[in-house]
Amino acid sequence: MTIPENPMMDSRKVKVLILQMLKDMVSNAKGQLITFRPAKVAQDISIWTRKSPRSESVIVRNFLEELVELGLIRVIKRSARGKVYGIERGTEFWLILEHNNVHDVLSLIDGYRTKRSNTSINMFRQLTNAQKINLMHTAMDGGGRDLSNDS
Repeated sequence: MTIPENPMMDSRKVKVLILQMLKDMVSNAKGQLITFRPAKVAQDISIWTRKSPRSESVIVRNFLEELVELGLIRVIKRSARGKVYGIERGTEFWLILEHNNVHDVLSLIDGYRTKRSNTSINMFRQLTNAQKINLMHTAMDGGGRDLSNDS
């Protein structure tokens, strides 16, 4: 007799795979925007999990809609084929994906979802602002001059 998988654990695995795919897209992006459709995400995940894309498509769609509600991604286009989602370069979520482990990102999303109080998205903003400041300080000093030319 086989032990059935925990559906909660299975959906968590799918969310991790979604975030990993987004992280890969962000790290390989050449432009200012990455776009994706839920069907394509589900199809790619089905290759990794060796399950039918139909089984993941509902989880993918719901998770992407949740990310839209949290303000992390946005709907770029609506058509007869469905929604196209996107993440712009330099946004908070882009930087979070770029500089963090997918399990940490999912924990932050879960933590924010459970709180949903007036704290808004401060945990993401604090992390992102620290990263932006860090990147800025490595390139320039306080006066905005390039340090590589100073003697």
